[in-house]
Amino acid sequence: MQLTKIRSVPGDSARSMCLLSTLFLSACAGLESSPPVTCPPGEEPFRGRCVDPAARYEPDERVDQDNVVAFAPLTRLALPEPPRSGFRIIAPPRTLAPGEETTFCVSWPFPALVNTTVHAARVYTTAGLHHSNVIAKPVNPAFGPNPYPGCHPGADDPFGALPAVIPDVLFASSTQVVGTETLSFPPGMGFTLDTSREIATSVHLLNTSAEPAVVELAYDFFTMPLSERTEELVPFAMNVNDFLVPPRATRTVGTTCSTFGGNIVSLMPHTHRYAEAFDVDIVREDGGETRIYAGGAFDLEGDIEVYRQAIALDEGDSIRYGCRFRNTSGHDLTFGLGDNEMCTLFGYMYPPEKQLGAFAARDGEPCTSFRLGAFR
Repeated sequence: MQLTKIRSVPGDSARSMCLLSTLFLSACAGLESSPPVTCPPGEEPFRGRCVDPAARYEPDERVDQDNVVAFAPLTRLALPEPPRSGFRIIAPPRTLAPGEETTFCVSWPFPALVNTTVHAARVYTTAGLHHSNVIAKPVNPAFGPNPYPGCHPGADDPFGALPAVIPDVLFASSTQVVGTETLSFPPGMGFTLDTSREIATSVHLLNTSAEPAVVELAYDFFTMPLSERTEELVPFAMNVNDFLVPPRATRTVGTTCSTFGGNIVSLMPHTHRYAEAFDVDIVREDGGETRIYAGGAFDLEGDIEVYRQAIALDEGDSIRYGCRFRNTSGHDLTFGLGDNEMCTLFGYMYPPEKQLGAFAARDGEPCTSFRLGAFR
C-alpha cells in the first residue's frame, strides 16, 4: 500500500493523520476528491449520470403524448420510442429505381407540445437520402395549410420570403448519411419553435446502387423547458451560388463574408462527392486568422461539428471558407444537383440579433452579408 498517493494539504489535520498511520486509511479515503465520471462512447456526464446528449433533458415521465406525425408505416427503419419531451415526424417511404435521383417536398403540421425549445435533433434514414433541410414557416395566407404530406409551391424554400419571413431551420443533414445523424447543442442551448408555423423539407434522394431501393426517413426533435435555456440559438448560412471546375481539374471554391459579431455553436459543410476538403477560418478585423473547421474528402459520415465552447466573433470579423473539388468527370462541375456540386456552410449561433445570411453570386466575387437578426 502506497501512502505517497495520499496528498498532504498544510493545515489539514485529517490528511496529516493519514500520512502518519495506515490505521486511518479507510477513514481518510472519503476525503480524496471523487474521480471524474467516465462515460461510454456516445454518452456524456450530466448531473451525476451518463446520458445520450440528445436525451439530456428527457423527463422520467412522458410530457408529450400524441407527438408522432406520420402518413405511412415504415418497414425498414427500426425506431426507438419517440422523445418524451419533443416530437417525431416521419416521411412517406419512396421507392427509387437503380441510379434514380429525385427531389420533392414533404410537409407536416406541428403536434401539440409542452416545451418549445429544441436542444437536439436526430435523423434516421436508410441508404438513399442525399440531404434534406427541415424548416418551419408561417402558413401561407394565399394557400392555407399545406396538403400534408404534400406542399404548396415554395413551402420548402427558406429564402423566398426573406427578410419578411425568416424560417426556423429544425435540421439539416449531412450528404448521403446512412443510419442516424444527431445534432446536440451544448447544455443550456437551443432554438425556439413557433408551433403556429408548419414544417416542410426539401428531400433530395439518390439511389447509388444497382438495385431498386426503398428510402425511409424520420426525424426526432428533443425539447427542454424554457427554464433550462441559457442561450437562444438561430441558424446561419453562407453559400457560393455559382462556380465552374473544368474536367480533370482541381480547384478551390469559396468566399469570405463579414459578420455582425455573435457566437458560433455549430458548423456543417454541404458538398457532394467531388469534394476533397472543406476548411473554415475566422479572419479577425486586426488581421489574425484561426482555423475552426478542417473537413476531409467526401464520405458517408456525418459532418456536423458542435463547439462546447462557442467561438466568439467581434463585429468586423469575417468567416472564410473554401471547398476544394477534384473533378474526375469529363464535364464541367457547376453549382447544382445531379452530377454537380455545392459549396455551402450552415450552422447555429447566438444571440438571435446577430443572425447572419451571406452569399457570393459567383466564385471570386465579393460576398454579401445580411444581418437577418435585425428583422426579428
